[in-house]
Amino acid sequence: MRATTAAIATSVLLTFALTGCAGNDGTTTAPGAATAASAADLSGLDESTATACTLAENAVLGKAGHDLDLESANQIITAGKTAKSTMISTQANVLEVSVRKAEASVGDADEQILVAAVSSGILKFRTVCQDVEALKASIPKATTGGSGASSDPDEPVDRSVS
Repeated sequence: MRATTAAIATSVLLTFALTGCAGNDGTTTAPGAATAASAADLSGLDESTATACTLAENAVLGKAGHDLDLESANQIITAGKTAKSTMISTQANVLEVSVRKAEASVGDADEQILVAAVSSGILKFRTVCQDVEALKASIPKATTGGSGASSDPDEPVDRSVS
C-alpha cells in the first residue's frame, strides 16, 4: 500500500513539474528554449553552481543521459557541494540525505518511497536553481581586509580600545 501511494505521489509531482503545474498563462515555448534560456541565465555563477543547476535541469527534462534517479542525484550532489552559492550547497546537502536513505533501503519495503523522495529532491533542487538572482546573492563576497580582523590566524589580536 505504501509503495502504491508513493508511486502515485511521484507520478503527480512529476506531472506537475513537467507541465508547469498551475498558473500557466497559455504561452508555450519549445522544450529546448527553456534549456537555452536557463543556460544563458546561469552566467555570472561559479562553475560548480552552474553545473549543479544544469545537471538538475537535465535530470528533470530527461536530457543528456540524466533522469530523476540516484545516479543523477549523486552527480548533482558532487557539483553542488563545491558550489560557491550557499543555497546550492545547502540544497545539495539536503538531497544527499535523501539519496543516502534511498541507497541504504535497497531491498527494503520503503525503497520505492525513498527513491521517490530523491526524485522530489531533484525537482526541489531545480526549483532553487530557477531564481538566479537569489543564487548570485547567496555567493559570499570576498573581503579585501579593511579595518576588521586579519585573515592570518597566527596574528595577535589587538583588543585595546582607542
